[in-house]
Amino acid sequence: MRLSLPAAIAVILATACATSRPAPPPPPPPGGLAPAPVATAPSAAAASELSRLRAAPASTPPARSAEAFEKLAGTFPTSAEAPEALDEAARAWMRAKQPARAASTWAELLSRYPLSPRAEEARIRYGLAEVEAGRPRQGMPTLLSAWEQTPPAARGNLALRIADAAEGAATWPLSARWRTEALPYLPPAEKQRETARVLDVVATKLSPQEVEALATEVPKDGAVGVALAARMAAKTQVVAGVIGVAVPLSGKFKAWGEAILEGVALAIPEGGPVRVVAKDTRGEPDGAAEAIAQLAAEGAVAIVGGVTNAEAQRASATAQQEGVPLLSLSKVEGVAEGRPYVFRLMLTARAQAQALADLAVQRRGLKQAVILHPEIPYGTELQAAFRLEVEARGGAVVRAVGYEGDRANFAPMVKELVGRSQVERRADWREIQKAITKEIQDPYRRAKALEKARKELSPIIEFDVIFVPDFARTVTLLAPALAAEDVVIACDPDAVAKIQKVSAWVVKPVLLLGGNGWDDPAIVEKAGRYVECAIFVDGFFPGSERPATKRFVEAFQKIHARAPSILEASAHDAAAMVAAAMARGATGRKELRDALAAQQPFPGATGEVVFDAKGEPVRDLFFLTVDKGAIRELRPEELSGTPATVP
Repeated sequence: MRLSLPAAIAVILATACATSRPAPPPPPPPGGLAPAPVATAPSAAAASELSRLRAAPASTPPARSAEAFEKLAGTFPTSAEAPEALDEAARAWMRAKQPARAASTWAELLSRYPLSPRAEEARIRYGLAEVEAGRPRQGMPTLLSAWEQTPPAARGNLALRIADAAEGAATWPLSARWRTEALPYLPPAEKQRETARVLDVVATKLSPQEVEALATEVPKDGAVGVALAARMAAKTQVVAGVIGVAVPLSGKFKAWGEAILEGVALAIPEGGPVRVVAKDTRGEPDGAAEAIAQLAAEGAVAIVGGVTNAEAQRASATAQQEGVPLLSLSKVEGVAEGRPYVFRLMLTARAQAQALADLAVQRRGLKQAVILHPEIPYGTELQAAFRLEVEARGGAVVRAVGYEGDRANFAPMVKELVGRSQVERRADWREIQKAITKEIQDPYRRAKALEKARKELSPIIEFDVIFVPDFARTVTLLAPALAAEDVVIACDPDAVAKIQKVSAWVVKPVLLLGGNGWDDPAIVEKAGRYVECAIFVDGFFPGSERPATKRFVEAFQKIHARAPSILEASAHDAAAMVAAAMARGATGRKELRDALAAQQPFPGATGEVVFDAKGEPVRDLFFLTVDKGAIRELRPEELSGTPATVP
């Protein structure tokens, strides 16, 4: 039967007193150096107050008791009762489920009163509290020093106490390590129970890397050592040439899953050395976790999937837990961060913002940007990312205007943007009005003159970039509104010169930018001439002349008689990367993970791709524009060129 903590500590203390090994120095209080030890003497007033607080009703909230004991220690800091009060306060903080406060209070006791009879017991309690507070690095040195001095009769209890604290802090490797350490000191029934708990942690909580680390610290011939060896073997055992696909094959995202399978099939045709096994995620977090766990158990060397926002994080977490490489097709940020077995291929808001800001600010030297964005997740995420990237390159967002996602009339918004909605605030208009009033006496003629002057009032263009992170449907309404207020988007110097000839002000062309939501034939059909010279980006463009992209599109169209989307293209690249790594000799999961992390630029349908240290794709996006009634990819020389100016 497990001893109570006081009993276990009593045995530890008895042994500690009999040993010549010096106790470790007391920990300093949080946030500073340890104060000089305080000499103490008994105090009748402090003893009376301590007795009163200890006699408080059991119904007193433990946090209130802790504060009262701490106040006593602060009021009588040189009394022999002060360390006792701090110990009582720390125990009360533990009852209040505030182990961090308890650890801080015990640390103060050890720092200020290291010679107190309470110090040895407080040292162990301090270590346990730090572990329970989720700070095992702070608590473990103290507990390890106690462990070295602990006799066999108490070692099992101390180890289990450490394991319990680590488990409470969800520090699972530490929990498994110390529960295993306790096993030799436990009676048979308890040993069997604790062994089962360790095996459950190993099977459900530890990553492959944590399993490997634990295996080096426990006996290989014990039940835990055998289980660890089996877990490592299971995690690395693969079925030769099997790639898993975990995607929605039912539910509202079924079409996405089918598109991904079409892309994978083009990279890995049937009958070859590599076989594809698909599992349905239903587009749900639990479904994704189940599908990836099943594929890992069935020996897949790598998995393609994790596509919907809802399933992205669970898919990545499960793949990391199972130790199987996942090529995620999610656009959710951060799915690969801190997960060496996860790589991402899908286009993100950040990647688009980086590409557009690099083009506008760094390549073309345009520093003043305006953002017009819908107040929907797509728009707000892109506008925030673009702002950060522009400012990181030395530019500035001078205006950011949000609008309803279903807005249809943009004339008032654009008029306000260029200073034509409230002209009375403009100094140049007041001067024009004053001159006309003075020159023309006839009211009718004066009104006509003022009306004409108002229409000819120049737009105020105090920016050189407009970014619209919206979809084509809305852009076809917004772009004509910009043209109606004389915001010039033209990029051809001759076209700008023609506009200048009929304008009473100096024409300042503006670069109009968009995200992948613009990549839609509707933008040409409904807004053609208003968006010519605008530039937008995408992670894939079926009309590209890039050799790898062109080969993929032609092969896909031959089978399906339609153009592929970014889903099919990204899935194709993911599967092709895995197949290429396998062809180079990567047969196990770790070998394949290492091959993906170190691969040279892979010529895929979505561009030449490498992965950075965080598992994120590094590649050149597709810069697109509208030209002569069609969407086309910009040529390299166009990307490095400057915008049109008046000759």
